Amino acid sequence: MSHYYFEIATALFECLLVHFFFNAWFGIRNCGQKKALLFMAVFFLLQCSITLLPLFPPLRAAISYLIVLGITAALYKTNKPSAVYGAFLYMALAVVSEYLCLVLLSSISFDANELMTAGNARAIYLALAKMVHFVVVLIAASVLRKNRAALTLKQVTPLIPCLIVSIYICIVFFRLFPDYQESLSLTLVIALIGILYINGIIVLNTQSIKSAVLENEEQRLAKQHYEMQEQYYRNVLKDREETHALWHDLKKHITAIEALVDSRDNQQAKNEYDQIRQAFDELGHVVDTENTALNAILHHNISQAKSNNISVSINARVSSGIHISAVDLSVIIGNTFDNAIEECVTFAEANPQIKVTLVQQNQMLFYEITNPCIQVPHKKSWRYRGYGLGNVMRCVEKYSGSMEHGMADGVYRVSIRLNCSGTV
Repeated sequence: MSHYYFEIATALFECLLVHFFFNAWFGIRNCGQKKALLFMAVFFLLQCSITLLPLFPPLRAAISYLIVLGITAALYKTNKPSAVYGAFLYMALAVVSEYLCLVLLSSISFDANELMTAGNARAIYLALAKMVHFVVVLIAASVLRKNRAALTLKQVTPLIPCLIVSIYICIVFFRLFPDYQESLSLTLVIALIGILYINGIIVLNTQSIKSAVLENEEQRLAKQHYEMQEQYYRNVLKDREETHALWHDLKKHITAIEALVDSRDNQQAKNEYDQIRQAFDELGHVVDTENTALNAILHHNISQAKSNNISVSINARVSSGIHISAVDLSVIIGNTFDNAIEECVTFAEANPQIKVTLVQQNQMLFYEITNPCIQVPHKKSWRYRGYGLGNVMRCVEKYSGSMEHGMADGVYRVSIRLNCSGTV
């Protein structure tokens, strides 16, 4: 009976490996929590079936591949070719892991035939294979990841020693349970399941912590965008009131200028004209595109530039129907704008200018920002409230876009194209 419990535990651990690998690579579909749990429950039952049935190894591997392919296509954000390739890669990593374990165990006089018999040898081998597979999956997922919440290689590295220690413990168990023909020990089952559980929980908690941090950052960015919009609307109202007051007094100013001209007091008339012109020039000139979220983002960044005595030229032709979130626009525009402002502040010449182009054509949004630059900015200088160039590139990838940046003739240029059709 202990044999069955352990086989079920390894099938459950297999579900964790599959989810960790494909969620990091493709991300899970928005199909609802209940539906996702149902898919995983079916996958778990199928894994238990092929684990407990006495199948020929190649046949078992083929069936496992089809099951993994099915869960990948049903539950994760991928097309059919990617699902086929992803499932094949996952199974290849599993086979490589098992082969590495066989090579390792053969070095301590291990008999491979014992794996076909329920007992200590098979239990320890399965735990060892899953630990090696887990190491390989962690590394592969961190390299292939597209899901922003997935662990990076840097974050995975501290977890690998835990798995290596678990692998070492499995090898020690072979020394402690040398009789491969005895029935499966309950103590060994508890110990092996405990090793699988501890490693799974460590990795899941690490990813949960990262997801919580990212969620907090998203909330902070959303709050900052709300403040941008609030500031933008306040400036719109202020401009409207000042414009209304100017138009209200304009007739009086014109009458005064006419009287001064008739009396040949040209200097005083010129002074009166200069006052009117200055009043109009001091208006905020708020950005006015058809997209209110974009207006707030541009207005905020233009205000930041002007506070540093940097002029900004805007060419924006955007409709209200761009399916790009305000937070993503904040990350893309805010980061590149901050970098341009930083370069202009350090620019030696007077009157630096930032030029911004935002043009929507069909289902594409083109964004370009240029600024005078002495040298190509270092990657670490790309920062926007904790968000770096990597986050800008992830936003671009999220909308199936492209990004180019570089310097030519003393001008640094960033060009970004985004799919704004709302179908990604």
